[in-house]
Amino acid sequence: MTGGKLLASKVFKFNSLYNPNLKMTAPKPSFEKVTASMTLPLPSGVELKVKKGQKLEEGQVIARRKASSQIKSYHLSKLIGASPKRAIKSLVKKLGEEVKEGDLVAQKKSLLGKGERFIAPVSGILDSLTEEGVLRIRKEVPEKEVKAPFAGVISEASVSSVSLSFAALEIKGSWGGGKKMTGYLTIIEGEEGDLFALDGTCEKQIIALQGELPKGLWYKAVSLGAMGFVAGGIRRKSLKKEIEEEEDSLPVVILGEDDKIREEIWQELRKAKGKMVLVDGHQKRVLVPH
Repeated sequence: MTGGKLLASKVFKFNSLYNPNLKMTAPKPSFEKVTASMTLPLPSGVELKVKKGQKLEEGQVIARRKASSQIKSYHLSKLIGASPKRAIKSLVKKLGEEVKEGDLVAQKKSLLGKGERFIAPVSGILDSLTEEGVLRIRKEVPEKEVKAPFAGVISEASVSSVSLSFAALEIKGSWGGGKKMTGYLTIIEGEEGDLFALDGTCEKQIIALQGELPKGLWYKAVSLGAMGFVAGGIRRKSLKKEIEEEEDSLPVVILGEDDKIREEIWQELRKAKGKMVLVDGHQKRVLVPH
């Protein structure tokens, strides 16, 4: 039968291509010089200090927001159904006291027990209560600066974000997980990384190990403020799974072959010790600006 012959032909072709000894392998880590781009989101209320096409040095201010105060007003007496004079007595927080969004601020007293309540819709300081029963909450907006993490050129600029183009050494890994972060590269020498390899704070640091990343070292570094990891491998499958499943996980990029970063790549990382680098878990890459 024609249909039978066609089916047999397909089976033959599939079997001829199938090799039980063939294993899927992860791409080998590699590196090359590239022109990379990074988009920096800007907080609200900032003033741009740069323009498209402008060259920047590392640490140069891109945008700045001055410190300010914002006042939010709420007609407390109407909200809880009390006269302006009784509104002041309904406060369970003192004027001048700091409150957080969701805190109980005022509650009307009634003969039947607890009455209408006013919950803080924003965080701030209870500034004042007017004679008309209007409660004012003051929110302090601190000064904020956004600085260039690397030297480069502004490729795009708007009130919401800025894109920075820069020359970099791109090191592609065999596996990656987590978000994109920048930090100062810290090298842990030796193939075996343990808890004692970290001494003091890891704030704003990217931790690099030539060998495997132990689970204990991961947790300690995260608690000390680390921003990401570069390693030859991951010692525990459970940690790898945790990184893959955690939506907001710190980035980890694996650059190893047989759980060890080969010497050629390791030397490039050592040259960048103490410098600001970018680790992108999703893209499985490390960018070392130069």
